[in-house]
Amino acid sequence: MNAMPRWLPCLVLSASLVFAGTGDVLVIAPHPDDEVIGCAGVIKCALEAKKRVTVVILTNGDGHVALTAAVAKKERGQLTPEDFMKAGALRQSHSVNAMRRLGVPREDLIFLGYPDGGLEKMWRMDGGKAFRQMLTQKRETYGVTERDYHALTHGKPAPYMKTSVLADLAGIIRSRKPREVYVTHESDTHGDHRAAFWYAREALQMTKFEGRLLSFVVHGSPLPREPDLRLKLTPPAYEMKMAALIDHTKGTSPVHDRLLDEYLKPEEHFWQIPIP
Repeated sequence: MNAMPRWLPCLVLSASLVFAGTGDVLVIAPHPDDEVIGCAGVIKCALEAKKRVTVVILTNGDGHVALTAAVAKKERGQLTPEDFMKAGALRQSHSVNAMRRLGVPREDLIFLGYPDGGLEKMWRMDGGKAFRQMLTQKRETYGVTERDYHALTHGKPAPYMKTSVLADLAGIIRSRKPREVYVTHESDTHGDHRAAFWYAREALQMTKFEGRLLSFVVHGSPLPREPDLRLKLTPPAYEMKMAALIDHTKGTSPVHDRLLDEYLKPEEHFWQIPIP
C-alpha cells in the first residue's frame, strides 16, 4: 500500500485532479479577503504538503465605499481619499493576520497596490494612459502599510495600466516558479474578479507556464459543470478558515457582519482552465 500523503489530515480530497503533485502554489486574489474566501483550505493543505505558497493581492482594497464609511464613521458623501486609503490599510492588515494564521510567511504575501474597482477598467483601456482611481485620486501603485511590490522591486511605483499588472505578475511567476495557480473565475460577477482571471491567464501565457491554472467563483453562481477539484474541509481546517474569515471582519461592522454566513462553506471548488 502506498503511504498516505502528508496533507490528508488537513483536508479530504474529492477530485478528478490530483492535488498532491509536485511544485509550489500561487494564489492571485483581487482584494484582501478573496484569498481566504476562495483558497484558505488550499493554502493550508499546500503548506502541510511542504509546498511554498505565494499569495498575491492585486489591489489595496481601497475602493469599498460602504466599508470605508463604516471604518471612518462618516456619511458616504463626507469621505476623503485619506479615508479610502486608511480602509485599504485595515483590509491589508486583515490579510496579513489571516495568512499568518494559516502559516504563510510574511515574505510570501505580496501586495501589488493596484486600484480597487479599477482592474477591469484598466484591462479595457488603451492608448497608454494611466487609470485614475477617483476615490483615492491615485494613478500609480502605492503601499498603505509598506511599499508596494513594484516600488520594492524596481525602485518606483507602477502606473495604473494593464501592462504594469501583467509585468508584475509575470515577474512573480518567473521568480516563484509555481506549478499550480489559483485565481477568481472569469464568470464571476465582480469586474475586478473577472479581470484578475484575464491578467493571470495572460501573464501565464507570457511566461510559458506549463502547470495548472485553477479558478474559483466568489460572486455569482457556480459553473454548470462539476468542479475539477473539490476540497472537503475537515473540522480543524473548517475552524481555521472560520478564524481567518473573522480576521477580515474586524473593525468593519456592519459591512462584513455576514462574511461567514455568505462564504464559510464546507468545501472549496475549483475549475481547471486551459492555457492556450
